[in-house]
Amino acid sequence: MKRLFFVVFGILFLAGCSSGNNNAENKIVAQINKYKMTTDDLRYELKNAPYDEIASLKTEDGRKRYLDGLIEKEVLLQEAQRQGIDREIGFMKSIENYWEQALLRILLERKSKEVSNLIHVYDNEIEEYYKSSGEDLPFSKVKNEIRDIIKQKKQTEAMNSWIEELKKKSYIKVDENVLKEAEGL
Repeated sequence: MKRLFFVVFGILFLAGCSSGNNNAENKIVAQINKYKMTTDDLRYELKNAPYDEIASLKTEDGRKRYLDGLIEKEVLLQEAQRQGIDREIGFMKSIENYWEQALLRILLERKSKEVSNLIHVYDNEIEEYYKSSGEDLPFSKVKNEIRDIIKQKKQTEAMNSWIEELKKKSYIKVDENVLKEAEGL
C-alpha cells in the first residue's frame, strides 16, 4: 500500500511539473465499483482540500487517510444513488435551490466587480459629504472612510439600476387574483 501512495503522488508531482495537461497521463488512481478516480480527480480534490487537512496531506499517513475518506465518500454517494435518493423531489429541490443561489452569487459578484471598476469618487463629493455630516474629526482622518461610504452608496445605486433595467427588459405578469388567493397560504 505504501508503494501505491508513492507511485500515485509521484505521478501527481510529475504531472504537476509537466508543461501540458495530457490526458494520456491522466491515470486511474483508484476504482470504486464502476467509478474510476483519475489523477485529475485526485488533483482537484487535493487542491480543494479543507484548510485544516492541508498539513496532514504532507505525510504519507495523512494522504492515505485523505484518500480513504474520498473512497468512503464515493461509496456513500453510490449507495445514495442506488437507493434513488438522487431522484427524490426533496433532493432535487435542494440542488435546484443551491444551483440558483450559486448562480446568483456568481452573477452579482461579477457585476459588482464590473461596477466597482467604473465607480469614481471625487474630492469635491468627499468634501461635501464631510461638510454636511457634521463630523467633528479632522477631514484628513475621515477622508478615506467617507470615500468608501460614497463608493459603496454609488455601487449599490448602480447595482439597483442595473437590476431595474433587467426587469424593464423582461416580460413580467402578475395575476392579482391568484396572488390574493395565495396570501392565505
